[in-house]
Amino acid sequence: MSGDTAERATPLGSRFHLLWAAYIISNTGTWIYRLTLPLLVLDLTGSALQTAALYALEYGPFLLLSLPGGVLADRFDRKRLLVLGDLVAGMFAMTLAVMVSLGAAHLALIYVVALLLSSVEPIYHPAFQGWLPDLVDRANLDRANALLQSSDNVVSLAGPVLAGGLVAFVGFEMAIYIDAFSFIASALIILLIRVTSRRTTPAEPPKPVRMVSGIREALRYITRENRPLLAGSLLFTGTNFAIWLIQANLVYYLTSYLHLSSTVVGVVFAAQGAGALLGSLIAPVVIRRIGNGRTIALSTVAAGLTTALLAVFRDPVGVSVVSALVFTLGSMNVVAWFTLRQRIVRRDMLGRVVAATRMIAFSSIPLASVIAGGLESALRNMVLIILIGAALRALVGVLGLRSSLVRAEARPLSDEPATR
Repeated sequence: MSGDTAERATPLGSRFHLLWAAYIISNTGTWIYRLTLPLLVLDLTGSALQTAALYALEYGPFLLLSLPGGVLADRFDRKRLLVLGDLVAGMFAMTLAVMVSLGAAHLALIYVVALLLSSVEPIYHPAFQGWLPDLVDRANLDRANALLQSSDNVVSLAGPVLAGGLVAFVGFEMAIYIDAFSFIASALIILLIRVTSRRTTPAEPPKPVRMVSGIREALRYITRENRPLLAGSLLFTGTNFAIWLIQANLVYYLTSYLHLSSTVVGVVFAAQGAGALLGSLIAPVVIRRIGNGRTIALSTVAAGLTTALLAVFRDPVGVSVVSALVFTLGSMNVVAWFTLRQRIVRRDMLGRVVAATRMIAFSSIPLASVIAGGLESALRNMVLIILIGAALRALVGVLGLRSSLVRAEARPLSDEPATR
């Protein structure tokens, strides 16, 4: 058992619970606009292409702003960034709601608002992840991340249903107003959180972080000074590639190969969400027994082996159970990685490290999606593609077991500059 897992757990405290409440409300708002805006575009244009273009716009800011967002999270007060992010998102949504009320919600305006709303998240996420260790004892980071991931999974299940219900019962205008107020409510809750420094010894004020040099410093820190971060990032890069070889074609496989109805396909995806929720709940127990690094690597191996069962079970129940187990393991992965990162990274670097490792890990998803489509078109054999993805995921986990990732928890934290 690592030193981290031996620490005694204490209550998470009111500050965390306020942050948790704000997170749930803000995340719900994000899901409302993610569904409401595409439905609004489809209602205005009737075009699947123009609706799909909205999703492309929403993905662009993530690629462009993640690393700058990490620098901002390390340079400025993280609480203020979160409040500002929520208020800005609320202002953008409110502007669109007013324009819908006036009958002036043209397609170009919706695209602009979608782009601006999506530009908040790459800045918000590293600030949020960087601030959490300032509010929660180090021994309880696994529990805190598990609760956040659990609520994220619940909102992912309920958010689309809520958004669709709002559009159906109160219309686009009121749904967007509710979306705007959700961000404002989150900002007000975060303002209630009292911030106190966790340091017990005086420290020099942190040096200002410049954009280009800050990004360069973060990449050097990951690749040279804290190698478990690189090992973990590459593990997730490989894992995401393996996942999206299958996930990109999953709907096609379920409908064209297994001939499942759209209702049953929905059940399979609901099973994935339920599995993810279960994984986030049991993650702290597993982490405290075997450590963060081993949890990440072993759950990756187990997820790969379990994924191979999709080639065996073809009935709706079997596919749903296997999908739930795979997502249970994947959710444990996420909680363990977030916790490990917060435990072994210097506080003044955490925002940039979160952004950079996330960029590295997600970089394989677009490529994997394209390759998945090409493989299916060439081979016409989704079972073989599933087995390839499963084997690759298990192999990545085995390599993770042999890397510095599993020894990361034995390292003491680097000196911790004054927290923000």
